[in-house]
Amino acid sequence: MQQHKEPSFTSTHFTCPSCEQLSEQAWFSTYADQIRNPAGLPLRIAGADLERLKANPQFPPEVRQQKGEYWDKVNRGEVFLDRWVPVHTNVFVAGMELSVCHACMQLAVWLGGKLVHPRLS
Repeated sequence: MQQHKEPSFTSTHFTCPSCEQLSEQAWFSTYADQIRNPAGLPLRIAGADLERLKANPQFPPEVRQQKGEYWDKVNRGEVFLDRWVPVHTNVFVAGMELSVCHACMQLAVWLGGKLVHPRLS
């Protein structure tokens, strides 16, 4: 039987709240980069716009699938690390950290040293 070690802000080895495996965790600081699109709002592609993207013949089928899967995850409210574009910012998000499980590569969000995502059952 596998041991259980409660997720802890002061540890690099605990039971992952996503896969429930006892695993090493990598910790990340968070930084902010202001949204600079014309609307000044977060980008979301959903509904009919997402269906058009998934069918857009300008992209090869594997790219359409990748883009569709990405936006499906975002629209479901999943939180994950992604290499979008290089970001250069000096704005540190104090009090918010991320941990990533080495076993499943899922991300956990911590605010003020408390786990907020995913929620423990």
